Amino acid sequence: MRDRSPDTCFQFKKRGILVEKPSKMPKPGPYYPCLVEMAGIKDFPFDYALYFSTDHHRGRGGIWLYLCNGVPSEAGNWKSYDHAVRDGDFDYLDSKPRKNPVFVDKIQGRHHTETPHANIVDGKVYMTYHHGGSFGLQPTLLATSSDGINFERVNGPLDSIIIPAKLHGGHTGYFRWAPNPFHGVHWKYIGYSLHGGGDNYHSAMWGSNDAISWKKIHVFTPREGYAMQDENLIMIWHEINPNAVERIGDDEYVLLSAGGNRASGGSARVVKLFEIFLEGDGKTLKRECRQVLPNGKPGDPDSEEAAEPTMVRIGDTWHLIYIGTTNKAKQNTIMAAIGNFNPDAAPSKVLA
Repeated sequence: MRDRSPDTCFQFKKRGILVEKPSKMPKPGPYYPCLVEMAGIKDFPFDYALYFSTDHHRGRGGIWLYLCNGVPSEAGNWKSYDHAVRDGDFDYLDSKPRKNPVFVDKIQGRHHTETPHANIVDGKVYMTYHHGGSFGLQPTLLATSSDGINFERVNGPLDSIIIPAKLHGGHTGYFRWAPNPFHGVHWKYIGYSLHGGGDNYHSAMWGSNDAISWKKIHVFTPREGYAMQDENLIMIWHEINPNAVERIGDDEYVLLSAGGNRASGGSARVVKLFEIFLEGDGKTLKRECRQVLPNGKPGDPDSEEAAEPTMVRIGDTWHLIYIGTTNKAKQNTIMAAIGNFNPDAAPSKVLA
């Protein structure tokens, strides 16, 4: 039985836990995964890399790496970077991190190095992330890697912030970006980030032609109930998955994002995954959002949140990886689902 109505465009079936919390990772566990197909990296011995981070840990924050050969929604196909090093998978590299985390920014990431998102650009992995600094600043930075393992800040010891944050609660982290899929956006790359923190957070859309210099395109103001099936939820723009977009009309696209209650810090959350319908400008909601992956039942690893979607299509099958949260946000788990895309699904209601 499917986990959602057959009338949605994206149709998923949960597969359960994909990766258990790494034993050396501090609680609550993995956070903000990003699945990357690695065919564009020379000699890389795995089909996929999964970069993810700690969850707001000031002392032991960092970017972790798991690796996969074969179908990425199958738990048995994954191994940790630590395991891969022991197996000699990266012996062809003269130097490499000894173990996870594979990257910690010790220059500008003094509080934490978190929320990675990566794409391959000109044969290199470009990985954005954010850090927590003084005055509540949490900007987005960039590091690159020619081998997918050894990362260097884009400006070395100089300022590697690519999307700055303003003083007093500023926040441009949680950045998710990709090659631009929208015909109405005239940038090579587009991305979505948090834009301000706290319970009144909002999001922003950005554009770039080199994945280094970014210009703000739009600032969103989420409203409870707008385009959502539940009037208590908001669409979380900075959880859009810009790497997985389907065009369904002359000026319409459908993609995945998260919807949830307005909460920050340790506040109780409810987060689910929705398909959203955007016009060709990448910023205008065209139809009501539809739930495609609910949070789980009490006791399930995703009983509170099913969030942070990242996925890849193999043939006609979409392989979805997401974070499940339970135990009052004290336990995170990397989970998987598989599905397909139904282009004949009846469209949802057009918004005024």
